Amino acid sequence: MTTYAIALFLHLAALLLATVAATRTTSLTLALRAAEDADCALAQMRAIERTVKLFPLATLGLVASGAYMTHAAWSWADPWIAASALALGLIVVLGPGVEGSRNRALRSELEAVGLGPRARRLMRDPIAWSAKMITLTLIPAIVFVMTVKPEELGASATIAGAIALALIAALPFWRPRAEGGGAIVANEL
Repeated sequence: MTTYAIALFLHLAALLLATVAATRTTSLTLALRAAEDADCALAQMRAIERTVKLFPLATLGLVASGAYMTHAAWSWADPWIAASALALGLIVVLGPGVEGSRNRALRSELEAVGLGPRARRLMRDPIAWSAKMITLTLIPAIVFVMTVKPEELGASATIAGAIALALIAALPFWRPRAEGGGAIVANEL
């Protein structure tokens, strides 16, 4: 057993933690979007807030173990390492910076006014949903880049393709959710 092998294990464990946290926050955000009242929505918000506390630990594990492995066996100039590091940086900015700020605005609205039209608009915020989908598509893109180790063009195309796919996947979440038989609630328009 080598220290590189231990670092690789820690890297994969941090990746699993990040994946579980991203999946759970997405599930909770979908439940939040379906909330029928402010109390239900606030309960989902509290669960999201507890779950996002896992991201700094996962990020620290990824960065520390990744930096060790890069120093031990690779180079920061390797295109697949640079692309993966930039993509992870984008995820770190999108999480607390974009999703976090929009979730704080939603929480404030729910606490002050309840589940009104503005809160419903915040639940389908295009920027927040785009950020969430970018995070979800970048995780497997980073895994692909780290395992296949493509040259610059391949690494860049993989990351760019993941972002494009995310933006397309986010489009349905920008619209109001359907009620009952698929009708859209008029006050959500």
